[in-house]
Amino acid sequence: MPKINKIPTEAELYVRLTRQCSLTEYAPADIKLKVIRAGLGSGVAERIVDKLIDEGYVNEERYTRAFVHDKFELNHWGRRKIEMALAQKGIRGSNVQKELGKIDEERYKAVLTELLHTKNKNLRAKSDQERFQKLLAFAANRGFELNIAYDVLETMIKGEG
Repeated sequence: MPKINKIPTEAELYVRLTRQCSLTEYAPADIKLKVIRAGLGSGVAERIVDKLIDEGYVNEERYTRAFVHDKFELNHWGRRKIEMALAQKGIRGSNVQKELGKIDEERYKAVLTELLHTKNKNLRAKSDQERFQKLLAFAANRGFELNIAYDVLETMIKGEG
């Protein structure tokens, strides 16, 4: 007999979401999407999100802090990519800039240097100029600022030459 998907009540979904939010951080937009996907309307989604925020289960500042840390330290994303991903979730403003500003500049450059060294080993290029351009494009795709990527690549070239 096939399983019939039952649409949960607002109270049932709220309880389920409080459990999920107790375990991991969620953006308000993520919660709203979960409610809508469960089959409830956007009005219900707004009420649930507001209640979760009021009770401290959802906190945009806490989420931003965790997101910036994880995407930089674990995924090795640059500031621009992190900022764009947060903007897609509806999170913008001074809080994002504050958290991005907490990334240590030396660590940031060290991560980028490591990424570029690894990419350089597997890169096929006809000339040094093409190699440089491909590595610069790679850094930009990872969300690193072009001026920082350029400086790191220049340092790499001087170190090899």
